[in-house]
Formats: sequence, C-alpha cells, structure tokens
Amino acid sequence: MRLFDTHAHLDFPQFDGDRNLIISAMRTQNVWAINVGVDLASSEASLRLSAGNPHIFAACGIHPHEAKTASEEILRHLEELLRQGAVAVGECGLDFYRNLSPKEDQVRAFRAQLRLAKSLDLPVILHERAAWSGFLSILREEGPVRGVVHAFSGDLFKAQEALSLGLFLGIGGPLTYPKNEKLREALRKIPLSRVLLETDCPYLPPQGFRGQRNDPLKVKYVAETLASIVGRTLEEVAEITFQNACKLFGLSL
Repeated sequence: MRLFDTHAHLDFPQFDGDRNLIISAMRTQNVWAINVGVDLASSEASLRLSAGNPHIFAACGIHPHEAKTASEEILRHLEELLRQGAVAVGECGLDFYRNLSPKEDQVRAFRAQLRLAKSLDLPVILHERAAWSGFLSILREEGPVRGVVHAFSGDLFKAQEALSLGLFLGIGGPLTYPKNEKLREALRKIPLSRVLLETDCPYLPPQGFRGQRNDPLKVKYVAETLASIVGRTLEEVAEITFQNACKLFGLSL
C-alpha cells in the first residue's frame, strides 16, 4: 500500500530535531509527499527537500499571510523557483480570517500566482479561509484552474461549488474530528476521484493526536476514516487518492 500526503511543511522548524528520521520512515512506509512553500525561503527549502528525496516533491508559492511581501521582484523570483522542478504553484489564495496581509494585497498576489500557474501549465494548491465567495469569484475570473482546495472542511454545497470548477478537495486531519459531520456527509456524496489526502503537517493532526505535531506518516489515519465513510477498503482509498495526486500533479509513480 502506498499513500500520498499532498500538503506537508517538512521544512518548518518543528521538524528540525528529527526531519531525516521522518523522511526515512516515509520512504520505508511508502508515503509520498508534496512539500508546500509559503514564501520564497520555504519554497527554496521545498526544492532542496525534493532534490534529495525521490518521494518528496516541491510546490512553490506565496501564502496569503505573506502576500504583502509579494512585490514584482518577489514574483519574478518565484517564477524562477517554479521553473526549477516544482510540481505546483502554492500555497496561494485568500485568508480573511487572520488578515495578516491587507485584503487588496492578498487578491493581487492570488491573481498573480494563478496567472503564473497558467503560464507555466502547473496546478495550484489553494488556501481559503473566511473568504469563500471572493475566492470562487477570482477562480472563475482567472479560470479555468487546475488545482486543489487545500484543507477543505466545508459542507456539500461548498464541495459541489469547488468540483464545478474542476478542482480537487484536499482532506486532512479535521475529517477525523467528531464535530465535523458536515464534511463527512459531503464526502459520502462526491466522487472519490476528486479527493486528495493531506496532513498540513506540522498542523491539524488527526483525532487521537490533537495537541501534538502532525507528520506525513499520520496521513494513514485520514485514509482510514475516509475509507470507513465511503465504504471502501483502506487499500482502495489509498491507491485511488494516490492516483488522483499523480493525475493532478503530473507524476508517473
């Protein structure tokens, strides 16, 4: 059995003490991952991780929290990084919950990265929080877009809106939380062919590990919960979502 964590941040300092051990265990346990940049430094780190580890791939992008830094020069540098073997642009999008960058800067950086993805023929890893209607409007205006709504935790209506744009849904630890029944209900009614697994590690650990650091090895707990929801075996869900990741990110594994 093989699993694909499509959203990890293994370059973050939470892994400084045991990063190589985690990566070695991933290789042993057949866990692939995409390490996702949030600014230029983490995008560069993602590329370094991918260069040294055949089961890790890189995404390069500017997170909405960092959008205020996304000058024309920064965006040019981002394009240079993306041309060095990245499999996706991101994570990028809108976060009107924390508003760590002004909304106008978030919109500008988001549109710029969507256009960059289109020019480079790359998919996008999308971040959205408390900005759903504006997020969808921009995607429709800039579309068509290939990508995944990272950390999706909405209801069936939002899931269908995202699917109508051709997007995948990235499902992680929150699927396992007792209060997240709306998400579980949505996943019973949408095609498994449009679902990706993720951890968002070091954040959003599955139930039973809450309060602890998350890591790509825990993606199996998300897969187990998803399998129980959709009435498939763990092995089936693992392989279907693995193939979904390969399809979106253009990988032959």
